[in-house]
Amino acid sequence: MHLKIAVLPGDYIGPEVMAAALPVLEAVLKKSGHTLEHSTHDVGGAGIDNHGKALPDSTLEACRAADAILFGSVGGPKWEKLPPAEQPERASLLPLRKHFTLYANVRPGLLLKNLIDTSPIRPDRIPNGVDMVCIRELTGGLYFGPKSTKEIEGGDIEAIDTMVYRKSEIERITDVAIATARARRKHITLVDKANVLQTSVLWRKVVADRLKETAPDITLTVMYIDNAAMQLVLKPSQFDVLLTENMFGDILSDEMAVICGSLGMMASASLGANRTVTATASSSLRAAPPRTSPARTRPTRAPRSFPPP
Repeated sequence: MHLKIAVLPGDYIGPEVMAAALPVLEAVLKKSGHTLEHSTHDVGGAGIDNHGKALPDSTLEACRAADAILFGSVGGPKWEKLPPAEQPERASLLPLRKHFTLYANVRPGLLLKNLIDTSPIRPDRIPNGVDMVCIRELTGGLYFGPKSTKEIEGGDIEAIDTMVYRKSEIERITDVAIATARARRKHITLVDKANVLQTSVLWRKVVADRLKETAPDITLTVMYIDNAAMQLVLKPSQFDVLLTENMFGDILSDEMAVICGSLGMMASASLGANRTVTATASSSLRAAPPRTSPARTRPTRAPRSFPPP
């Protein structure tokens, strides 16, 4: 198989991490009998500096023509004074997700038994290490719902972010969780806030119905987000596949990564309806600025993000 990949190194440490990742990807593909064609394009702060916007038209076109996107890291102090909508993170990551309908973020949380000392969790809480996967819905919820900021009566200012989910969106991310669970220990934990949020009430019903209809072999547990954040620290081994909406998944997947030793060590991939895989590969989505010591960065997340050829 011949694979065409758009490489988007991004900012600060992004190009350094990508330089370590690409040779690994090429070696893995060669060993498996595949060939790789890749081209490099600006994104994030590099896009702003060289093209005037975080997601240049030429970069988007290259991504359209590729089978997959290998993404580095974007953002940093240099661009923090720009209007929020023009800053690297918001103006590149979210449009990419929306354009390619990258609705499913898959992040494995893996900490081998012989590496448990790298976790901030006491070794007696994780005697066998950690092995779970977080499935995060990526194109709905607060991040993509209607937004507004306006002045209201009395000179006050009101900002609104709207959380919106449809049944079809929940069903398709649930199918990803089911497929993941079937390849593992066949258990899903749905994380929500159904005691407060109407969207979470819908999530509970749709997920339960979906499993009953299509995956009776998969067991389901439901857990409030605040309890889930605590349980991840108290007993990580209870989790197999975590399924949750966009913002909750954003928070929990980072907590899971730190429990496994480092955010910079965790693989991550975003799956889309019209794109095979977008691998998000960096020490973190937010680029480490130059003052970060090279000795403190670990370019291992990128190779671990590569999907099987």
